[in-house]
Amino acid sequence: MLGLTSVSVFLFSALALAVGSGYSLGLVALLLASTWLLWKRPKLGLQKQDYLLIGVLLLYFLFYTANMLFHGDPTRELDMPLRALLAVPVLLLLLAYPPRPTAWWAGIAAGVIAGAALCVWQLTVLHQLRPQAATSNAIHYGNVSMLLGMFSLAGLDWASRQKRPYAWSLLMGLACLAGIGGSILSGSRGGWIALPVCLTIFAIYRCRKQGKHYICSVLLLLGGLLVTTYFIPHSPVPERMATAIAELKKFEHNGDVNSSVGERMEMWNNAVVMSSQHIWLGMGRSGYMAQKKALTAEGKMSMAVRDYTNAHNDYLDAMVKRGIPGVLALLALFFVPMALFVQALRSATPAAQPYALGGIMLCTCYPIFGLTTSSLTLNIGIIMLVFPLVILWAMLRQQQRNA
Repeated sequence: MLGLTSVSVFLFSALALAVGSGYSLGLVALLLASTWLLWKRPKLGLQKQDYLLIGVLLLYFLFYTANMLFHGDPTRELDMPLRALLAVPVLLLLLAYPPRPTAWWAGIAAGVIAGAALCVWQLTVLHQLRPQAATSNAIHYGNVSMLLGMFSLAGLDWASRQKRPYAWSLLMGLACLAGIGGSILSGSRGGWIALPVCLTIFAIYRCRKQGKHYICSVLLLLGGLLVTTYFIPHSPVPERMATAIAELKKFEHNGDVNSSVGERMEMWNNAVVMSSQHIWLGMGRSGYMAQKKALTAEGKMSMAVRDYTNAHNDYLDAMVKRGIPGVLALLALFFVPMALFVQALRSATPAAQPYALGGIMLCTCYPIFGLTTSSLTLNIGIIMLVFPLVILWAMLRQQQRNA
């Protein structure tokens, strides 16, 4: 079973960006393998933190489902929160049979490098303006690429303690650069916001280990990386940032919604107005779409955003569809695991720290991604949150047990 979980975890991330829905192969294997727990019944030794993580996943699923049924939304809406429920048996399986660390880190490196290579091919050979690798759109490719890049950054500590530290460190360093590069080439501006935040977290982490004298060199290195992403030849960063500013000015001065920023501002403004009228239970997906059509018919909303099924912001989308309790469930999904990983990082052994740091990166990136897109309304969005969450937690717990 240890071999199966290791191979599945490797395939999950190794195929995530280079193969359409490639993460599904590893996940299906893990879900099928989790049924073995019903017969084998291994001793799991669950602790309070494990129950808290399981409780957060179940809370998100149960509240989302109850709200969906209350509003009479289509049953296909169950598809997204179901991922949070399915993550629970996978967590129990991985706690019982934790994968080998090399499977996780090698899979991350393979996945992000393969995704970046496909992205470059789409950009240079196919001449796509917004390459997206094998994902459904450039935004989600850019976000997941950045996420895997930050995982690779967290894996540098693990690499330094292997039998071949230089080879593993070089691989994880290249994977980190590939993740950042893929995000930049995708032109997905929302993911770029996560980069300086995650780099700052990494700098603080390293300085706490290496001493305060280390902080200057780390900050200079990280600052140089940020400057490089802006000024490298053919970098889309300056153009995309200038475009965003210009589109925002057009919306503010002329109410122009015929742009990426303009559409988002229109959706956010209307989501705020609609949610204020249904603050406790929201409107559900059906009520949200019906109200958008009504506002469009009255001339109070642009036709350009009428058919979008989400508010392009995780927090506003939860608020308008599920009310204040929905926002609280979303915040719990982000920040309760964050607190658990932070607590673990403070007390973890050196072998466990890369997994705690990876969990912190995950719980930092997703709240930022959710500011400009509705990450959790698409398959890749919810899957790349809840399943890396349980994988990292199970591997962290294994290192704690070994200590």
